[in-house]
Formats: sequence, C-alpha cells, structure tokens
Amino acid sequence: MTEGQLWLDPDRARRGGADLSSAGEAVADRRAQVGGRIAAASAARPWGRDDLGAAFDKQYRGFEETLLRAWAGIGRALDNLGEDVVRSVDNEVTTDVRSAGRLDRISDQRRAGR
Repeated sequence: MTEGQLWLDPDRARRGGADLSSAGEAVADRRAQVGGRIAAASAARPWGRDDLGAAFDKQYRGFEETLLRAWAGIGRALDNLGEDVVRSVDNEVTTDVRSAGRLDRISDQRRAGR
C-alpha cells in the first residue's frame, strides 16, 4: 500500500492462489498416503487386545480420528482458499475494467456535450 492506494498485480496474485491450491492438494495427498498408513497400522491394534490395550485404544482412536479429520480439512481449506484467491482476483480485474469503461463513457459524453 502506498499513500492509501492498493496495487494489485493480478498475475502474481493468481499464481499465489494457484500455489495455495497446489499446496492444499499436496497436503490432501500426503494425508491420504501417510494418514491411510497410520489408520491401517492402528487398525491392527499393535498395542494389544488385553485390558491395557483396550484402554489405550479407546483413548487413541479419538485422537487419531481428530488428527486425520483435521489434516484432511487443512488440505481442503488450502485448496479452497487458493481457488477463492484466483476467483477474487478475476472479479476485481473484471470490476476494474468495467468501472474504467464507465468512467471513459462519462468523460466521452462530457466532451461531446461541450
């Protein structure tokens, strides 16, 4: 920001949005791979099936589910945020072009009316 004005570099902002989307997809892919292995490993209950293992499993499952759900949510949120950035930039550029066209028409009408 310079002197109360905001300068938008649309191409750079779109690339940033695309990068956010790519990061979200990478997080989601990693969650699917690693998170899937975590879930598969815990399903085998390596801590055992005795009373102690059952108590551990009861506590662990809630944490595992929360972690895996949050991990997937972060991937989706980053992807959605990136898409929103690109859409917002496109809308801003479109609005700016339309507004400039309207101002030009007003200016042209004033010149023609002189």
